[in-house]
Amino acid sequence: MTWVVDASVVVDLLTGVLDAERLGPAATGQWHAPAHVDVEVLHAVRGLVRGRHLTIGRARDALHDLHDLRIDRWAMDRSSALRALDLGRNLSAYDAAYVALAEELAAPLVTRDTRLARGATSLSDARVLVI
Repeated sequence: MTWVVDASVVVDLLTGVLDAERLGPAATGQWHAPAHVDVEVLHAVRGLVRGRHLTIGRARDALHDLHDLRIDRWAMDRSSALRALDLGRNLSAYDAAYVALAEELAAPLVTRDTRLARGATSLSDARVLVI
């Protein structure tokens, strides 16, 4: 099955907060994300280091592991950008890009972010799995 995963899922997986069992059905299948997922993960990992919740060594390991994850990264094209703009009333541009991709692929969006989930379901027909 095809899944769109957001940065919250990736960060929690890479830092050991989340494991395959908690991912449930999303643990198998093909993962997709907007190309900015890598920058969002880097930002979150840096924040964990700055807040002293993660060592720099563990952060480096997480970023190495990020590039080993099998995630198809999608560049934003014109139609995705326009759809993300339409979704932007209740979502950041970053979050709207995940929803637009989920719509485009007709795939569930997997997230740990309840705000994203609420915004997605109120503005879109995209299916959302909150884990």
